[in-house]
Amino acid sequence: MVTQEAIGLGEEALGDGKRGMILVAGGQGTRLGFEPPKGMFPIGPVSARTLFQMHCDRLLAMMKRYRTSLPMYVMTSPATDAETRQYFAQHDRCGLAEDQLIIFCQGTMPAVDAQTGNVLLSSKDSLALSPDGHGGLVAALARHGCLDDARRRGIEYLYYAHVYN
Repeated sequence: MVTQEAIGLGEEALGDGKRGMILVAGGQGTRLGFEPPKGMFPIGPVSARTLFQMHCDRLLAMMKRYRTSLPMYVMTSPATDAETRQYFAQHDRCGLAEDQLIIFCQGTMPAVDAQTGNVLLSSKDSLALSPDGHGGLVAALARHGCLDDARRRGIEYLYYAHVYN
């Protein structure tokens, strides 16, 4: 059960700028019958606003309510990185300031056949690579300087959200 004390502490931390957001957005929308990254999927029945816009709108509302600036770190995958960056550039970062939106790409690891455990090849002389997923988040944050950025901002807590739920 959430207590008034917990709510007060959370609101204080938001107002003090000690929070940030991680949006995990590396997936493609193929299961939705949608080729672009999932974050570009239009969910607004009338407005056709995308999942990316919805998350940014919610973050902007929090910033307005608590009169603070909260960064959003968006993790992409090699398959979605360029298109995601282009989307945010074309849509004026969905209202976020330049220093509030940090896009970084997750790492990769060798692909393995689920039945045999053998490493897969993409060609005779090249390993097949797959995104390292949620398990690679902290390493990707560190590799791209996001953890250092959060420390410089005084962020102590990061809210972790999936783009599609």
